[in-house]
Amino acid sequence: MLGGPIGAVLGAVLANRIGGGGGALGQLEQKQSVFFTATFAMFGQLSKADGQVSASEIALVERVMRENLRLDAKARALAIQIFNEAKDGKAGFMDYAEQFQSAFAGQPQMLAMLMELLTMLAFADGELHPEEDRLLGEAARLFGCESVYASLKAKVKGSEAIPLETHYETLGCTPGMTLAEVKRAYRRLAMKHHPDRVQADGLPPELLEAAEARFKDIQNAFDAVEKALKPS
Repeated sequence: MLGGPIGAVLGAVLANRIGGGGGALGQLEQKQSVFFTATFAMFGQLSKADGQVSASEIALVERVMRENLRLDAKARALAIQIFNEAKDGKAGFMDYAEQFQSAFAGQPQMLAMLMELLTMLAFADGELHPEEDRLLGEAARLFGCESVYASLKAKVKGSEAIPLETHYETLGCTPGMTLAEVKRAYRRLAMKHHPDRVQADGLPPELLEAAEARFKDIQNAFDAVEKALKPS
């Protein structure tokens, strides 16, 4: 699991390993390490998608890690090392995406979580550059998360009214389904994306706030669809 480009990047900065301590990594720790490393390695690649990475962009990355993700000093130092190592490395954005998809195959909630984080990070400077959008779109197709990515973009852009169709897509539903059918789909999705569940599936505890945001998106989508389907 810790081979490939993700393992190569993590190996270069392993002195500050998540959780600290020596010895072999357990299965959950491996998954957490893959998730944490992939997040900031892919962000390192995204950061240079629109050209040279400037000092102001590096400062923005550090602010996002501190204020949005609320990483503590140790996790932030590790994330920045991973970001820099990947930014200057030979592996490309999709190399990391492909290894991540392989590591979390069969866990769509984890693939969606990574899309949540990368979309938020890409919008940190207030806009989504065309090349960033292209790369994120490629990852979304690989992960089977096109509808998730569409709804994330609508949310991060601050759209005043997210289309009802996007809410249906967030829930994995389609217009024409009954409220009972939508409710069943919502409950299954909410169970998979509950912050406690995704942590048990390999989300590093340092990134728990992203899980809480994703869970809230699902709740909001259900509220909107439920309101539309209930008789007035």
